[in-house]
Amino acid sequence: MSVIAFPVSTPVEPRLRRIGRIVAIGALVCVAGAVLAVPLLWSSDDVLRHWIATRSPLGARPFTLHPGTRFVGALISLIGLVPVLYALLQLSMLFSRFARGEVFVTENAWRIRRMGLALIVNALTSPLVQMLTTINLTRANEPGQIVVMFGIEQSHVLSVLSGLALVAFATVMADAVRLWHENSEII
Repeated sequence: MSVIAFPVSTPVEPRLRRIGRIVAIGALVCVAGAVLAVPLLWSSDDVLRHWIATRSPLGARPFTLHPGTRFVGALISLIGLVPVLYALLQLSMLFSRFARGEVFVTENAWRIRRMGLALIVNALTSPLVQMLTTINLTRANEPGQIVVMFGIEQSHVLSVLSGLALVAFATVMADAVRLWHENSEII
């Protein structure tokens, strides 16, 4: 006679439930904030000029703003945000499961893996998005003043390394969950 014992559900610790809910909701708020920030950034002259002067590789170089550059810039920004939004949604779903007490399950390992892959994709696409943004902002300039900038920053390397660490952690977690399930069978 063989008996298969599945894990006994345990009540969720109030602290884990609270942290899970806070992170799950916080990640969704970040998604909404990021999506709303793009049109706000590209519709305001003052905010856009400040962003270009302080955060953009263009700095003090000349650039041209008109409805076309604003629309294309917003579109490029939204496309660049896709991996970040995906990672935040995975984070929200992961911590929602934590809040329900579902910690060591295979699906959580896959969510962590997806977050790691999204970090890697974001790090690899960020220089391209930055380059397209600088081209977009300078394409209406006088001939010879179009700027093409492509650069890899330390944050990109750290994002790739962090993403690889998450993928490795998820692989180990998935194996641990699988072994735990195999060992929980009593014969």
